[in-house]
Amino acid sequence: MEQWQGVISAKEVARLYNDLTGQWLLLEVIKVDNKGKAEKFKLVAYDRDKDQLYKLMDSDEWDWNKKYLFVFADPNNLCEI
Repeated sequence: MEQWQGVISAKEVARLYNDLTGQWLLLEVIKVDNKGKAEKFKLVAYDRDKDQLYKLMDSDEWDWNKKYLFVFADPNNLCEI
């Protein structure tokens, strides 16, 4: 989804829930506030099968120095990051 490339805000993640309902989202945490709450993200990948995202992370090129977050896109539940 082209519109979700680049850095997105926590509010935009809530919109992702609607666009990618039923998918697991793998988000890179780009920025946290002074209380440690994530504010900015990058959508790395998404899939209905969480194991596919784990396989992506299992590659030799994966950067483990970054922070990542898994979120299940369910618009019927509150989007809380």
